[in-house]
Amino acid sequence: MNPESNQMETVAQAYHLGIRYLEEHQVESPRFISELLLRTVLGWDRTRLFTRFHDPLPLEAAQRFAAWLKQRREGTPVQYLLGEQEFFGRSFQVNPSVLIPRPETEILVETVLREADRIWQGKPVTAVDLGTGSGAIAVTLAAERPDWDVIAVDRSPTALKVAQHNGEKNGTTDHIRWMQGDWLDPLRKLHIQVDLVVSNPPYIPAGEIPHLDAEVRNHEPWMALDGGPDGLAPYRIIVKGIPAVLKNPGLVVFEVGEDQSEAVGKMLAKTFAGAQIFFASDLAGRPRVVAARIEEFPGK
Repeated sequence: MNPESNQMETVAQAYHLGIRYLEEHQVESPRFISELLLRTVLGWDRTRLFTRFHDPLPLEAAQRFAAWLKQRREGTPVQYLLGEQEFFGRSFQVNPSVLIPRPETEILVETVLREADRIWQGKPVTAVDLGTGSGAIAVTLAAERPDWDVIAVDRSPTALKVAQHNGEKNGTTDHIRWMQGDWLDPLRKLHIQVDLVVSNPPYIPAGEIPHLDAEVRNHEPWMALDGGPDGLAPYRIIVKGIPAVLKNPGLVVFEVGEDQSEAVGKMLAKTFAGAQIFFASDLAGRPRVVAARIEEFPGK
């Protein structure tokens, strides 16, 4: 079965054809996906969709819906089809040049906000988001704490362009400095000091990427996935460079992959003797965030 626009004379016909097509190709959540894609091409909410179920379907909407069904069958993430993903209650533009923000990264943001308030008690801080991608972390921090000075760094100019758009979209662009470069390099070159370092770097071991779900390995940017042979290469680079840019006191917060929390915690403890290392878990109870509260370290 192939979805053709001439088979979709009404909204109802399109909806049911979409479900059958997705079911036939064993695409997960066919009913939900068919409804979501159809509502999006029409620009309708759910109530309008089902109260006007037997309305004629405009040809342009039918063609777009048919194309999206085929792309979804081929594994294109729904977020890339729609061009957006919600994160921390805000809408973010996404495309194949950036990783799709995940719900677990909200735990990272929550940890940053909570611990920063504990350390600086509401005073403004300077924070850097390394490998900003879509800008979800940087934009959220700037939106939640408008008095902060937020710096967003990414080596990809196309990703940085998406992040800047999301800053404008969410009204935070005036609170964010955008910098292109590798990890902490732009800060070191400009002699910038920060109170807080946050990052959700690539952490998938390179050898595991070919075995990820096709939806991820074939559509999301490998640059945002590849963490080197053991998945820890970016952490080593970042942790090594942090003492040159971090003020005292300071806070470092990372998102980590499965079974990586202990190794990253040890890196931080070795670099910052006496730092308070702690972890935060996701809803499944897996450590997803590693953080270090640093009160004193040599040279500061």
